[in-house]
Amino acid sequence: MNATVSLKTILQEIAETLKITRPLTVLDVETTGLSFKTDRIIQVSFSTVTPSKEVSTRTRLINPEMPIPEAATAIHGITDADVADEPTFQHIAKSLAESLHGHDFIGYNFRFDQGMLNAEFERAKIPSPFVDTAVIDPFRLWQHLETRTLSDAVEHFYGAKPKNAHRADVDVDSTARAFVGQLRTNKLPLSVQDLHHITQPRDWLDPDGKIIWRDGAARLNFGQYRGQTLQEVQKKDKGYFNFIIKKDFPAKVKVIIAEAAEGVYPKAPSHLDND
Repeated sequence: MNATVSLKTILQEIAETLKITRPLTVLDVETTGLSFKTDRIIQVSFSTVTPSKEVSTRTRLINPEMPIPEAATAIHGITDADVADEPTFQHIAKSLAESLHGHDFIGYNFRFDQGMLNAEFERAKIPSPFVDTAVIDPFRLWQHLETRTLSDAVEHFYGAKPKNAHRADVDVDSTARAFVGQLRTNKLPLSVQDLHHITQPRDWLDPDGKIIWRDGAARLNFGQYRGQTLQEVQKKDKGYFNFIIKKDFPAKVKVIIAEAAEGVYPKAPSHLDND
């Protein structure tokens, strides 16, 4: 495959192949570390293709208001000096959320990027744009196809190993190339929703599969009460819900658990309700 093909051309091929009906955005972030609670985003980059095949790209450095650890800089090359004069996430949160609202997403190992962004939006008191969206994760698609790193996926599916990996803008480009290579295998469904359900199984109620819909009810899928319904746990050990809310769980999990603690339980996902 031709490694010199532009990202714009790659995204337009994806849009044409999938016959997209909503903007589809390839997104990547770089951070100070791996904790949703204590680490911060220092770079966000995304490229969007619309149903009419218009393509736009945005990349921004962000001041994390904390020192960037040397170990993190060694990975992505971003230093304290690089972000010293950049805006904080609080300053860009509203415009970023508006830019991403109504999109579907492609991201490599996207649970991390989505989790970091959700944590930042929550701290900024801005509603997350990741609501009622489809997510396509080439990492999980690779597991589905073959049963690994982004650079390996690009080399395997697109035929070229990227340079300067671990910069958000480079990773956006690499993710798009890995994904279009996967589409060209002709081993995957060619719709956003079907790919989304490979990335996120149909019975998951949150992006991490911590809470699932099974046998007509929402159930915990982790911990000491794995397999039990939220109603059952709420009745026998409401303190367990408070434990989850206070710990470093993903934002979506905390929302579901907080509502369950008040007696408001999830309903069946529409795609299961209609099966």
